Amino acid sequence: MDRKTTFTLDELDLRRAVRLHAFSGIREKRTIIRLALLWFIGMAAFVGFFSAAGMPWPELRGNFLPVALVIVATILGFGLGLPLALSPLVIRRRFKQEKLLRLPVSASWDEAAYEAEQPGVRNRFAWRDYMKIREDQHAFLFFLSDYNYQILPKRALTQEQIADLQRVLAAV
Repeated sequence: MDRKTTFTLDELDLRRAVRLHAFSGIREKRTIIRLALLWFIGMAAFVGFFSAAGMPWPELRGNFLPVALVIVATILGFGLGLPLALSPLVIRRRFKQEKLLRLPVSASWDEAAYEAEQPGVRNRFAWRDYMKIREDQHAFLFFLSDYNYQILPKRALTQEQIADLQRVLAAV
């Protein structure tokens, strides 16, 4: 089994990575707890404000559902929609500014670690050093922190390499 590949990231790879990061992050337990807490605070502020303004309780209770939905839409809009909407602009700018992103990457892996090498840069991280690993139909993301991750696009891999990498990750 050949466990090496070479690829050059493009803007589409970066956009797909941001999308995977955003959608996988929204499903994490701590994110759900934070969003629920934010929703609860929003609802409490709504009730507190309109109660203090003298709105009768039956009228206030009748507005709970529309307000709850508006708060959910606002939270998701800012938490998920805004980053996804702005990411193409940020990625385009980052891609133009960071020469390293446009250089070829030689990647390899084994049972113990993932290694990526570019001209002048070489890193090898043990699988246990990654905080989390995410995958979709387009890429693998290897997270060193919540915002620092390495991208391995699946377009650079054969089906056998994808299956091998999935097997190695499942064993970690």
